[in-house]
Amino acid sequence: MKRTVEIVLSVLGIIASFVMVATGVVFMYLTKSDKFMKYLESGWSASENAYTLEQLNQAGTMFILPGLIGMALGVGAAWLLKGNHNSFIAGWGLIIVSVVTCFLSLFAAIPGLFYIASGIIALARKPQKKTLR
Repeated sequence: MKRTVEIVLSVLGIIASFVMVATGVVFMYLTKSDKFMKYLESGWSASENAYTLEQLNQAGTMFILPGLIGMALGVGAAWLLKGNHNSFIAGWGLIIVSVVTCFLSLFAAIPGLFYIASGIIALARKPQKKTLR
C-alpha cells in the first residue's frame, strides 16, 4: 500500500524540526557574537543584557533539543512507512514523538501537528489483504 500522505507529512515534520534546530543555533550564536554584544551594551543596562543573554541561551536549548529528537525519530518513522515495514509502530511512534517534544518545548507544536496527523493516518489506514488467484 502506498503511504505517500504519511511520508509527506512526516517529511514536513522533519523540515519543521530542522527549522527549529536552525533557529536554536542562531540563538546560541547570538549569545557568543561580538557584534550582538556591542548592540546590547550600547542601549541597554547590564541587568537587561544579562537577562537577554540568559533568555537567548535557554531559548536556543529549548529549540535545539526537541528539534533534534523530532528529526531523528521522524526519520525513523518515515523509513518504517517508506518500506511499509510496520505502519502500526510508525503511527504510534509519530504520535508519541509529537507528545514528548511538545512537553519539552511548546515550540515543537508545529512539527508535532505534522507528526500527529501522519501518525493518525498511518494507524487509520489498514493494509490491503493480498488475495491469491
